[in-house]
Amino acid sequence: MLPMHVSERFPLATILVLFIALAMTATTDSKPTKSLATTSHQSLSDASSVRLQIMLTGRNMQIHGQSVFDVFAKPTLFTDGTRIRYDGFATFIQGDSKFTYMVVDGSAYVVENTGDDTTPIATQTVNCLPSITPFDSIIDALNNLTAITNDSIGDDSEVDCSTRDLYETSFGGEHFKVCAFGADGFIAYGGDITMTVEYLDGPLRSFSAPKLTNGNKSCPVVAKPTTVSKTTLTLLNSREVSPISMDSVADSD
Repeated sequence: MLPMHVSERFPLATILVLFIALAMTATTDSKPTKSLATTSHQSLSDASSVRLQIMLTGRNMQIHGQSVFDVFAKPTLFTDGTRIRYDGFATFIQGDSKFTYMVVDGSAYVVENTGDDTTPIATQTVNCLPSITPFDSIIDALNNLTAITNDSIGDDSEVDCSTRDLYETSFGGEHFKVCAFGADGFIAYGGDITMTVEYLDGPLRSFSAPKLTNGNKSCPVVAKPTTVSKTTLTLLNSREVSPISMDSVADSD
């Protein structure tokens, strides 16, 4: 596998699952604002698939040569109607290799494809993504989002959130702020990472776990379903339209 240049504090596993988790529980404040309270009739069945544009702004902070990339995530609603989990993927092209990082059914994988139709020999390697992310700490951080005012972040803030719902939390030793833009999505930023979340017009089609090539039958579950608050429903609203395939969004990168 080709090397990745990324901060040791934010390995790829952390980045991928943190952003999927953020899409799931970006606002869990127990005292929703008036604008959020008016949407309490929504249900988890309205949850949207999301596109997360990631910007790594730190010096020499890249993943497979890219400092800007997309993560796509889709919700899975559990039968009790109160819990939801997001699976997702991110794809990178570097040289003759294609790398796909996936979270499927709560398990994390990395798929490396080398070569293409014009290459005599094409290979695929599938492994479990190392369990190096403190997943419980991610959820704890999201569950501890605190509403703050725009005045508290100063004039040098990266995002103008003066008329929006603004939150803050900490994860991995870094301070994160989350600015919610209602139907337009939200922005989360902190340390050397900025994430912009966009709700897709349609749900992602289902994608299955890849077959491991190292002899193992499965990967451990690293992302568990989470109960969401009424406030969170505002960020999970979706519309009923045609599904979007994994291949089509990967080809658009």
